Amino acid sequence: MARKKSKNKEGKSSRKKKSINIDSWIDKYIMDFVSLIGLDILGLGKKAYKELLSDIMIELYGSLTSYTNVKTLAKRYLRNRRLLDEVIASRLAMTLDKFTEEQLEFIVYNISDSVLNLAPKIYEEIKRLGRNDLATLLRVKWANAWLKIKKTSLPLECPKCGFNAVMPDLTCLVCNSVLKESEVKQHANFLSSFKMFIDDLQCEDLKRLLNYDYVLMNGAGIKLPWERKEPIDVEIFLSDVEKKLLKEEYKLRCEQMDNADHQQRGVCEEHHLQQ
Repeated sequence: MARKKSKNKEGKSSRKKKSINIDSWIDKYIMDFVSLIGLDILGLGKKAYKELLSDIMIELYGSLTSYTNVKTLAKRYLRNRRLLDEVIASRLAMTLDKFTEEQLEFIVYNISDSVLNLAPKIYEEIKRLGRNDLATLLRVKWANAWLKIKKTSLPLECPKCGFNAVMPDLTCLVCNSVLKESEVKQHANFLSSFKMFIDDLQCEDLKRLLNYDYVLMNGAGIKLPWERKEPIDVEIFLSDVEKKLLKEEYKLRCEQMDNADHQQRGVCEEHHLQQ
C-alpha cells in the first residue's frame, strides 16, 4: 500500500526550502556584479572585490531561500548607488596603502562625511599623483562635512594645503603642518581684515580692545577677545603696527566724543553741587 505524504494544517505537503549558498554564489558571480555596476574601473583583484563588496551583496540579495540572479542584484545596487558608493569610497581610502588615479578619483568624488578622518591620507595621495584638481573638490567636501558634523564655524585656512583646518595650537589637521603665527596672519591678509574689523566697531568696544594685545580668529573672520570662544578659535596677537592702528582709530573717532562726555558730566556735577 502506497505511503501517503504528510500534510500540514493547510493540507499542503510539507517541504523544507533549500537555502542558497551565498558564499558560493558570490564567488561565482562577483566579477560579473563588479562589471555590471561599473566598479571594474577600480582595477582590483577578485579577492579584494570580495572583501570590499561581500557584505553589501548579502544585504542586497535578501532572502536566501529564493534564487536571485546577478543582474537583479546589480539593479538593486544602482538604485542605491549614491549611498553605497560613499561606503565603498570610505573603505577604499581606509584599506588601500596607495591609490591608482582611477581609485583616487572614485574616492574623492564619492567620499562623504568620513572625509573628516580620511582627508590627510587622501590629500597625501593627491600630492603624490599630482592631481591638484581633485584637491579643490576635497577642500569643499571637507568644509561641508565640518559644518554638518561639527556645527561650528570653519577653522582658519592653512597656508600650506588650503584646507580650513588650522587648530588653536597652529597645527593643521589635514597636512599636519606646524605653522608660525606670521604665516597664518600673512595668508589670512590679517592687517587688511583688522582695519575693516575696527572700522565697524563701536567706540565702547574700541576702548575696551585697547586693553588687550590679541583678538580671536577663525574661518569666519576676526572676533573680539571677550566673545564666546569656540574650540577652533585661534588667538592672534597684535603687532605694534596693528596696536597703533587701533589707537589711531579710537583717537580719530572716539577720543573727542569721550572728552566731551567727560566735560558734560563735569558740568552736570558742578551744577548739582551749586544746587
